[in-house]
Amino acid sequence: MYVDLTVDFTPDEAQGYAQIMIIVASADGALVKEELAIIEGLMGRSMMHPEMRVDIRNMLEDPPKLQLVMERLSPVALKAALRDAILVAAVDGEYDSAEIKILKQIAKAAGVKKAELSALFEWVKAGWEWHKQSFEMLGLV
Repeated sequence: MYVDLTVDFTPDEAQGYAQIMIIVASADGALVKEELAIIEGLMGRSMMHPEMRVDIRNMLEDPPKLQLVMERLSPVALKAALRDAILVAAVDGEYDSAEIKILKQIAKAAGVKKAELSALFEWVKAGWEWHKQSFEMLGLV
């Protein structure tokens, strides 16, 4: 994975960032392996301490309240969380209405306008298509 601005988060920001991923993944009531895998990858990319990762995993069955998490985060951390939460929401192949609602709440709290949010959704779509191309090139699909 590439180095990301999440490596500069304070421990509290890293925890809040990961909690938002848990909230989004839990929103539709069904956690799938792809969601868990991307959350693990994002926690690794942010260089989250292993003990904190255990704490985050333990929240899967009882996620924290979104508003309380967002209140602790800086605008930069909220924007990074929004970007990556869209990836988490998309990884199972569809956006659930509960996930969309949460993403819109995060966007509003982060000061992200509708056009910027739409651009992020397009970025995620293009990213998944780009990734799928590698499987096609290798004859894996």
